[in-house]
Amino acid sequence: MLGDRTHSRSLLVLAMGFGLTTLVGCKRDLGECNLDGQTAEGRPIDGPAAFDIVYRQTDGLPMYEGQALVQSTCGDGSFCHAPAAVGGDRIGVPAGLNFDVNLACTDESQDPTCAQPIQSCAGGQAGSAYCVRLKGLHDNQNQVNNWAEGMIQEIRSGTMPPGAAGQRVRNNTPWIRTPDADRPGRADELPSIDSDEGREVVRNWLACQAPVIARTAIPPSAALELQPCQRVDEEICIYGGPGELPAPVWDEIYFGIMFTECLICHAPANGNIDQNPNNPQGGVIPGGASPLGLAALDMSGVDLMDTSNWASDSYPAVVDALAADPGECAGFGTIVVPFNSAGSIMVQKMRNMQTCGDRMPLGGSIGEARIEVVEEWIDLGAPLQ
Repeated sequence: MLGDRTHSRSLLVLAMGFGLTTLVGCKRDLGECNLDGQTAEGRPIDGPAAFDIVYRQTDGLPMYEGQALVQSTCGDGSFCHAPAAVGGDRIGVPAGLNFDVNLACTDESQDPTCAQPIQSCAGGQAGSAYCVRLKGLHDNQNQVNNWAEGMIQEIRSGTMPPGAAGQRVRNNTPWIRTPDADRPGRADELPSIDSDEGREVVRNWLACQAPVIARTAIPPSAALELQPCQRVDEEICIYGGPGELPAPVWDEIYFGIMFTECLICHAPANGNIDQNPNNPQGGVIPGGASPLGLAALDMSGVDLMDTSNWASDSYPAVVDALAADPGECAGFGTIVVPFNSAGSIMVQKMRNMQTCGDRMPLGGSIGEARIEVVEEWIDLGAPLQ
């Protein structure tokens, strides 16, 4: 997928150069490492490969398959094993035990310090936001490798991710695989970490030193989607995938952005299987991760078993709606002001330009292209359909 196995092998050398403390294949419970259809010794091997790339359906964000499974199930930047998680958001995880492997740069329009031509972190911008995040990513990568055997044992036993608490904070947005002619029987979507295949993906990724994509950029052409982009400090850079942008109407924005990014905090816990055939998370209904977030804003709907009408049900909660008490933005303005995207708290928080509370989504960000869709929708008068 990256063009050839030589490139994949060079990436492994780079991954091992970031201070990792173990050697490929030396940990008994991790088994053999499949780099990209071959072992480190060059012997052909079947199964998931460390350098198999997937992209997030909603925005094209690329990750290695194992990286995507660990990131989306171990806290997704906001909970449990994420540095941004504090207090009850850690759900019992000891302080400092962080496995967050999100990219250090995902959208240069949101962070100019990672825009091209990017400067080396070894030079004058070592203290920039991008370089701090890059160091944090590699620190967490080392943490993953230090705990690799324990991680796979917990995953195999079913104790991690932990039951209902793990389900509440899990991001179930689908990750899409690129077709592989040599493996025609593979599912189009990355399987859950709860499946045998998903556990094998994570096992192999750990056995291969948990390589991580550190940076992405908008591809200059469709032909370069998910191909390597220019490295600066030997970090792994992969162009983004195709992704999908919603139309500037609430129905599509709700399921294309809010449902996958916001409802984890702004909806009640729900263990039902969704009867909505268009559920973007395969029948999972998000919610329950933040009682405070839910108290401040409930973006769910009336029918807790069918989200088909949740967009229309939640519309009055955001459009022309004052930020509610007990939220931190109570008294600071209106969530969505029709015809005025700049004056809408929703957009201000997406752009991290708010005068109250935290950036949203908590612990992450929404790409520029999707923010522009939200802005266009608001400036058109915030139409429902």
